[in-house]
Amino acid sequence: MLIFLQLYAAHLIADFLLQPDWIALNKRQTRPLLAHAAIHFLCGCALVNLGLDWRAAVAILVLASVHVLVDHLKARLLGDRWAAFIVDQIAHLASVTVAALWLGSTSWSSVQETAGALLKSDRIYLILSAYVGVIFGGGFLVQKVTQSFLARIEGHLKALKPGLPKAGTYIGWVERFLVLTFVIAGFNDAVGFLLAVKALARFPDIREDTKGHFAEYFLVGTLTSVGLALVGGFVVKEVLTHL
Repeated sequence: MLIFLQLYAAHLIADFLLQPDWIALNKRQTRPLLAHAAIHFLCGCALVNLGLDWRAAVAILVLASVHVLVDHLKARLLGDRWAAFIVDQIAHLASVTVAALWLGSTSWSSVQETAGALLKSDRIYLILSAYVGVIFGGGFLVQKVTQSFLARIEGHLKALKPGLPKAGTYIGWVERFLVLTFVIAGFNDAVGFLLAVKALARFPDIREDTKGHFAEYFLVGTLTSVGLALVGGFVVKEVLTHL
């Protein structure tokens, strides 16, 4: 575990703290990629400060090389969208995990046993079902519930507040994810803080709506969304106590 944390911390430092714009914006060119690889190699060597032998040095060098190769492929094939960033970071996490397994004492058979146990775990599938159902299935329900209310908001008010495309959908996903996570983890007070922040952000829009239509639409959508996440979180938490 220590070697994994050291390698992943080195990755995060090199990728987010020590990567200047001239590297980040030129991942298709050789010199920026070589500089990025060198930074990753040096960070890896600095953090893997115990037992840094030739085997570890080779692993860190290969890891740095794989990292810039993934960055180069992302820049050429996927562009700079948020989905590309997620795929890129998952690939880096996987490569760090493989390097840590090779350097550590954990055998591949034990990894397979652990993965097999997780794939047969009731808890994993319960949590997976809850998150997919609440976050994405809940989004469709909220949309169906609020669409009739949205149709009643005056046209000029909607024209003044067109919003960003799909922003409401993403906000709903994040909102339900956070509420569900807070409830399962036992941080119920954080739900109130989240709702307060959302209400504060929407207060100017609510204040300008003299007839209260937008306020009612906002409350219906928020209460439906948060209510689903709360119920889902409490159900999951209760079921987990009996598994």
